[in-house]
Amino acid sequence: MKQKLETIIVDDDILTLHYIKKIVKTSPIGGPIHTSENGKLAFDVLESRNADFDSILVFLDINMPVMDGWSFLEMLQEKDYKDKIQVVMVTSSTDPADKAKSNKYPQVIGYLEKPVYPQVFTEIYDLFDKNIVLTKNKRNLN
Repeated sequence: MKQKLETIIVDDDILTLHYIKKIVKTSPIGGPIHTSENGKLAFDVLESRNADFDSILVFLDINMPVMDGWSFLEMLQEKDYKDKIQVVMVTSSTDPADKAKSNKYPQVIGYLEKPVYPQVFTEIYDLFDKNIVLTKNKRNLN
């Protein structure tokens, strides 16, 4: 039986949330799509699931109020379900230090600088559809 991928989009910019959600809805992979305006709300979604999921792909912004992307990733390291989570950073940060810092987290499988285009998301979902990402080894994102 094929795993069902869930998606959480985390960004404090409402337009970005809707834009990414629209792209994800048209992807070939089904599954619920959750949106959160900060890392704390995204964590609330994860915790409410009680680790009852196969795999969750998180599109995560870095700079947000309440809980930023780095704090989200730090908290994730303490969770038993952390290996079921894969993260693509989607940020306006062009700082090479942020990209390098993302390598510290084994869940981070990609780093995209805004603006992003629908084709990029299609390629990411194609990798999931072929189970390339689900069984991935940590890659250097530099």
